[in-house]
Amino acid sequence: MGESGAGKSTLVNLVLGLLDPTEGRITLEGRPWSPLAESERRPRRPRVQAVFQDPLASLPPHRTGWEILQEPLEVWRRGTAVERREAAARMAARVKFPEAALAQRPAAWSGGLGQRLCLGRALMLEPALLVLDEPFSALDPTLAGHLLALLLELKAEGTALLLVSHDLPSVQVLCDRLLVLQDGRPAGEGTVGQLRSGPADPEVQAPGTAGFQPAAPGV
Repeated sequence: MGESGAGKSTLVNLVLGLLDPTEGRITLEGRPWSPLAESERRPRRPRVQAVFQDPLASLPPHRTGWEILQEPLEVWRRGTAVERREAAARMAARVKFPEAALAQRPAAWSGGLGQRLCLGRALMLEPALLVLDEPFSALDPTLAGHLLALLLELKAEGTALLLVSHDLPSVQVLCDRLLVLQDGRPAGEGTVGQLRSGPADPEVQAPGTAGFQPAAPGV
């Protein structure tokens, strides 16, 4: 968490391997991830997938829902055409995306439907880490509740979640630990239990307040 300009997007891009750190390193499943030559990182890219804040801007406007869900499997040459179609249908049901709407293109969908399809696309490759950048911002409370329940299910199944969010209730339900960024640097870190006992606006807390500890060097 952090106010605008705190460095959240930069940190997400580092984790996704879209940027390389100027110092330090990132590991994924105990192995180097960044900095790393793309030729070495690419075979492991399916292990990290993302859902971004603006769903409709994240989807190719000229492709149908069927095509969007099947594309990751096509790129990574997984399954036959029939198997990919069946996997897309199962994923649409899992994220509660109406199968009838899969024949449509993104312009026909609400932001909520677009976000569901973005999540489904990200899950097609069964990632070990799912990066979520403000995933609830385009959803009404009912759809946000459905998404939260699905993310809790994924977490229980062993998928690691990295959440960027200003939605305190979802952070409290979904997250175990919280890192507060300020001016491009980690300002504090702690458990979400410590968040519950802190002041109302944890995004701009000073280091060490509300049970948070100053971030350790190198975080």
